[in-house]
Amino acid sequence: MHTFTDNSHLGRIEFLGAPRTFKTWNQMAEENAYSRIPLGVHIKMDCDEGLRLGHLIGKRAVNYDLKK
Repeated sequence: MHTFTDNSHLGRIEFLGAPRTFKTWNQMAEENAYSRIPLGVHIKMDCDEGLRLGHLIGKRAVNYDLKK
C-alpha cells in the first residue's frame, strides 16, 4: 500500500485548497463523496450510489481488453 497526495485544489482561493493525503483510492473517494452532504449538494443516498457506480465502472475499466 502506498500513500498519495491530492494536490488538485492547491492554490484555489474560493475554498481551502490544502493538499490531502490518502492511504487508498477508496478513502479518497469516500471523503470526496460524503463531503457533498454538509454542502447541501447531495444526500447520503446520492453519495452511496455514486460510490457504488464508481466501483463498478472502475472494475470494468481495469478488466477491459484493449486488444479487441
